[in-house]
Amino acid sequence: MNDYNVGNIFELYSGNETLSLEQQAMMDRIDAYVEANQFKQLEHYLRQTRGIEQMLIDRVMINPTDHSRWDMLIGYELIDTIEDFARVNSFGLTAYTFHPDDPFYFALALYWTGWNDFVITDEDVALAESLIEHGAEEVSGLLCIALARRDIDHLDYTYVQRAIERCPWAVEPYIRLGEHRLRVNPAEGKMLLQQGLDRVKDTWGFDQKGRWFNTGSQYFNPTTWRQDTIAELLGLSMDHDEYKKYERIINTK
Repeated sequence: MNDYNVGNIFELYSGNETLSLEQQAMMDRIDAYVEANQFKQLEHYLRQTRGIEQMLIDRVMINPTDHSRWDMLIGYELIDTIEDFARVNSFGLTAYTFHPDDPFYFALALYWTGWNDFVITDEDVALAESLIEHGAEEVSGLLCIALARRDIDHLDYTYVQRAIERCPWAVEPYIRLGEHRLRVNPAEGKMLLQQGLDRVKDTWGFDQKGRWFNTGSQYFNPTTWRQDTIAELLGLSMDHDEYKKYERIINTK
């Protein structure tokens, strides 16, 4: 792995062994929002408050063996309008060095490759291949998609197909492969798109009037962050407009 990314958080860490009074007050307020299930207010607070990221970095480095601290920090970096994918990549790689039994961090880091100087090496590919074969379905799916996008100018459909095989409930690989196959075999392409939409429908469903609804978390929720991130990256949280777009493609004669 690339030392630049693995060491990045150490350069950002203040070196303090405990949170300052101001930082602890920030964390107490975050905990209060979470306990009250006020996730809209929490996300607004995280976006608008100066010093939040530094507090979360310090909190992680004070006890880097705590999964929940890494999840809070990386989840923060993925919040809309913040979206620092370079740091998601960097922090994910570092989290994995502390938690080698949790390959979700490695999968997330590879998924966001291309936003900084990190380059997927042969060593990374070998590790990813092992995790694809032996890891949890969601980890396998994310890693397949990450390796499929390794070349930013070319999608490797071999890995897209493997994503379907290793994580059959994921939507994203069916959609990507369906779009690809539309060009050479429209019937097959539409079938794959429909299989993708069926997985969205099976996950979220429709109400009694046939209207699509999404029951996923709309705002950053630290307690469900992993599930919400997996749902988004694997295509399960497809919005209504996108769903209807693919439905129109399927129904085009």
